[in-house]
Amino acid sequence: MNRPPALLGQVVFDGYDFGLQLPYLEGANRILLARGGFYIRRSEHPLHRYWRLPKAKLLDQLELTYRDLIALGGDRFDETWRSFSQKVEAAQGAPDRQAFTWGLVFRLAPLAQGGCLLSGDYHPAMVAVAKRMHGTFLGPSRSWRIEASTEVVRNNLVLEMGLSEDQFVILDTVQELLSDGSVVPAETMTRISLGGPAQDRASSSADDVSTDVYLAAVPSIQRTDLTAEAIAEALKPHSLMDHQPAGIEHLLQRTSALLADDMGLGKTRQAVIAAAIRAKDRPILVITLSTLIINWQREIQMVFPDAKIARQALEPDAQWVIVNYERLGDYVLQAGHFEVMIIDEAHRLKEPTAAWTRHGFDIAAKIPNRYLLTGTPVLNRESELHTLLRLSGHPVGQLPLKAFCEQFAGSPDFRKNLREAIGDWMLRRRKDVLPNLKGKQRQTQPIELSPEERREYDRIRLEDRPGLARLGSLRQMLEQVKVGVVMELLTELDVEDKVILFCEFKDTVTTLRARCEEAGYGCVTLVGSDSISKRQKAIDAFQADPDARIFIGTTSAAGTGNNLTAANYVMFLGLPWTPGLQDQAEDRAYRNGQLRMVVVKIPLVENTIDQALWQMLQEKRQLAQELIEPDAAAGNREELVAALGMAPAIGAPVGS
Repeated sequence: MNRPPALLGQVVFDGYDFGLQLPYLEGANRILLARGGFYIRRSEHPLHRYWRLPKAKLLDQLELTYRDLIALGGDRFDETWRSFSQKVEAAQGAPDRQAFTWGLVFRLAPLAQGGCLLSGDYHPAMVAVAKRMHGTFLGPSRSWRIEASTEVVRNNLVLEMGLSEDQFVILDTVQELLSDGSVVPAETMTRISLGGPAQDRASSSADDVSTDVYLAAVPSIQRTDLTAEAIAEALKPHSLMDHQPAGIEHLLQRTSALLADDMGLGKTRQAVIAAAIRAKDRPILVITLSTLIINWQREIQMVFPDAKIARQALEPDAQWVIVNYERLGDYVLQAGHFEVMIIDEAHRLKEPTAAWTRHGFDIAAKIPNRYLLTGTPVLNRESELHTLLRLSGHPVGQLPLKAFCEQFAGSPDFRKNLREAIGDWMLRRRKDVLPNLKGKQRQTQPIELSPEERREYDRIRLEDRPGLARLGSLRQMLEQVKVGVVMELLTELDVEDKVILFCEFKDTVTTLRARCEEAGYGCVTLVGSDSISKRQKAIDAFQADPDARIFIGTTSAAGTGNNLTAANYVMFLGLPWTPGLQDQAEDRAYRNGQLRMVVVKIPLVENTIDQALWQMLQEKRQLAQELIEPDAAAGNREELVAALGMAPAIGAPVGS
């Protein structure tokens, strides 16, 4: 009766991987992870709390694995090497091909060029089937191109893995294989050169890996039957700002459109009302950043207090389902359930090789109305609009990417042609439509490095490391240099002033918080690892508590979606890579509800990468304005030319 329990419980094997049922042993995870192990945490999984290990790695080190686990367990278990190995051998002799297929979904898409594309959840059996069928792996999109029909591929997977029919998504429209066609920055764009030793290039990809990507075919944009009069009647119950009815009408009169209003003009409110009118009580899918899910829920409830809203779950009676980009793969099979999809921060879909872009296209192919929202439709280059146009079903988006770039990218005249071609699809208003907004002013502030700091800067710049690694270290060093400067600037603020401090690195956030607390400033922080509730608590405290005067966050985590109008100062210790991200971060304070002038302070360290990055941002901002804000671009062109005349020479090693 007092016999110790066995170390190894049940063992399963599917022909490729083993599943081991083991008790908790402190330190066992290091042993099993080193052998390629994966712990099954999902409580719904039939093998919940099993360790899954690849066959080759487990069998090659089976006895060593046994001895390591027994050493951790001491005398707590009654397990001999013989009994341990016999359990593994027994499982190997009676494989269960469905052991690890729970929850797997595979996607099959017929190709216009012949054959099909296979993608979905990873399983070694899927890879084995694709290889046996002489498939080609498409690296960027993580899919296999196979010269066979979708039916043949599906049958082979069913025979190999025992899958059920509902574990396949088979697109019913023929797909087009699209070359990635990544565009390098224009030769006139500033490049940051560090000097130092040359670095070897990465080795080229294997011959059997392709760079092609694919996207689902989306229905073409159509005009709706909603008239201006009917829309005006539907808007009577709602209280709107003067510019917002036109934005709602823009969305409602097309099955797909882009609302690219400047940040702070209420794109969310306009989309909520338009979607509700169009859906007529049918379900609506909202796709946004995970950090903005609560914001969307609150906005919907402000307009429709009794709305049934589901977050990160498909509830049958919910009219609104709000999900983040990373979860889109879970909604491909249910896409036909929705009447309208709203894609917030739609510029996140600019990269066609990203998994969430492919899932977004799969969903959009089954939803008749698609509303895209972003205040920054172009972050770096014109080609980023191609994916959004394609997602909407716009004729320009149907052009191959190479042809699109040849016609619409590379010069102000080409950008003008693109602007005219998409004028009916994209609506863009600037903040001057808000009569009470007081304006925004940017101020750069030069900083000199001390001799010691200059030596450290040059040491990092000339290290024998890859350029990107050195660049990151230099940016982090310069942020730390600016901490002292920013602390001096804080002493000049009035007691009524509040400030947002944006950093690119979490270490800088930690340093600033310690310095602010030491100086007696009330502050809150927001970084990417914070939970949603912690983020919202920081935002609410900054907005409502007069003693919380300083908001410190990373641009990536705090620079989008949040309302921080309590601040009338914004300071950047490090600059993001695109002007769109900088503008979004600034406009956390400069948005509707702001009653004071917003001053943006940008410290720049002389004779460093700071100046080259600032110059590059100015040039990118000019490119974007020529496309989406031509009037502003014309007014800024002379200012840009003057700024470039004072900047370091392009391509020269900075700081040398």
